[in-house]
Amino acid sequence: MSLCGIIGFVGQANAVPVLLDGLKRLEYRGYDSVGLAVLEGGELRVRKSVGTVEKLVSLVEQKPLQGRIGLAHTRWATHGGVVDENAHPHVSCDGSLAVVHNGIIENFGRLRRELESRGHRFRSQTDTEVVAHLLEECLQEGMGLEEAGVKLASKLEGQYAIVALSRKHPDSLLALRRRAPLLIGVGNGENVIASDALAFIDKTNRAIFMEDDTIAVVSRGPEIRLLTFIGRRLKPEAVEVARELSTPDKKDYEHFTLKEIHEQPEVIIRVLDQDAGALTLFRREVEGAERVFFVASGSSYHASLVGKQLFAQGMGVYSDVILASEYKAVEEWFKEGVVVVAISQSGETADVLAGVEAAKSKGATVLSIVNRTPSSLERYSDVSLKLNVGAEVGVAATKSMTAQMAMLYVISRKDSNGGEMRALADAIGTVLKSDPLIYRVSEQVKERRDVYFLGRGLSYPVALEGALKLKELAYIHAEGLAAGELKHGPLALIERGTPLVLVNPPDETYEETLANGSEVKARGGSIIGVSTRSDRIYDWFIKIPELRRELYPVVSVVPLQLLAYHTARLLNADVDKPRNLAKSVTVK
Repeated sequence: MSLCGIIGFVGQANAVPVLLDGLKRLEYRGYDSVGLAVLEGGELRVRKSVGTVEKLVSLVEQKPLQGRIGLAHTRWATHGGVVDENAHPHVSCDGSLAVVHNGIIENFGRLRRELESRGHRFRSQTDTEVVAHLLEECLQEGMGLEEAGVKLASKLEGQYAIVALSRKHPDSLLALRRRAPLLIGVGNGENVIASDALAFIDKTNRAIFMEDDTIAVVSRGPEIRLLTFIGRRLKPEAVEVARELSTPDKKDYEHFTLKEIHEQPEVIIRVLDQDAGALTLFRREVEGAERVFFVASGSSYHASLVGKQLFAQGMGVYSDVILASEYKAVEEWFKEGVVVVAISQSGETADVLAGVEAAKSKGATVLSIVNRTPSSLERYSDVSLKLNVGAEVGVAATKSMTAQMAMLYVISRKDSNGGEMRALADAIGTVLKSDPLIYRVSEQVKERRDVYFLGRGLSYPVALEGALKLKELAYIHAEGLAAGELKHGPLALIERGTPLVLVNPPDETYEETLANGSEVKARGGSIIGVSTRSDRIYDWFIKIPELRRELYPVVSVVPLQLLAYHTARLLNADVDKPRNLAKSVTVK
């Protein structure tokens, strides 16, 4: 996996403030290291460092830069450790050009050996640096940027978004895209290239979305040259991007993650703000499908597990849920008449997009549920529904995941209505009032090495999600288990004081799940009950309001989010930016 944030700028203004502001907006995409390069007085100037954007801001304040063209990058490490030398931008041997890159160059080992045999000197362990040296050779041979881009594309294998700046072409940036997001913000006398429209939305809301296997040469004027990897000219077409992408603030909350947890009541109401025609068509495609596959990763995968049951119970449709990274296990089933439901908060998850591309190539219909729009997934889909939850900055999914489950309920029930969503929103609001109690529970959880989450039926995916949140935020080993599987091995792990979170709303599985909790209690475990009613086996009880049974997953996951948040805070973990993780994983 890999994820990085890219921004490039060319215009009349000083590029440095634009680049730094863009990096702050892209920091959710990676925060191992940062860097920028600008052309200043005809010379390439570079500043880069391990750490966050604030570290780079400090460097620039100590050694100021100014230039009208530049590029910048925030890194999430794949090839090479987290050291200054591996931070982007990477510079050619002659110091004439700089490159930033998101993705993986799969044949970089062979390319590096070839380049070293021709006398190139490498300063880093990254795959990106081969791009700088290859491009250096192209320009030394007298190629223009377009020709150099075509030649470069013919050499590289893998998936990538690349932006390059050359001293020999001081008024233009070169960009290449293959299965990694890259778009061009079109301004008045200035243009921006970025991984995400969020990086430039305050400057312009007009954007050109680069398609796979395309090259762009971007100058400060209105002309933007676009061509394919084989050199065929394309006509650039700009679209409007929603202004709602503007950078959010934490308001009075300590962290974005906490703010986003508390936004969930209002977010749930917005799930119903759908295009009626698109929603009807989505349902019709699912109901008429020969076979249905959910394809998703992480929290979206857990939401899909809920969706599988909702589709079966509400629509009479059987479906399979596939981890996006494992789509090849069922690829032979993708064909005409099959529907793939792809779920991704960002719409740019590489594994999901790979599964979608495979499905499309075999004639399957692709439906999607996304939050960030426009996105690659939305553009690849036959029908796409929007979550409308606004920007989710915290790396761990919270409001997007609850909205996904609510959306799947709305799809599965033609009679779903605003009254149900308002009741659900009120129920979440009630749970949020239990925050002081959940904080006290987290004081106990933080002392433990292992934590287990148990649920049945619709609550099993909630148990999985609760465990994932605790792992992501608090770095505590946690497992989500199907309650009936406890006696088939996991019970051997229970010791005195081991915390067990029992997700047990009053549905048809209530008594069985309670009995499983009793088995843990008898072996010295500490039981944290999440239910509508208390029981003597609970050491701690977090009450949730009564609801329609299909909606319990949406409300019962909320206390688990708060539990993970408070545990992480007590352990002094970085809640918004957990170590080694990034918000949207855009390469495999």
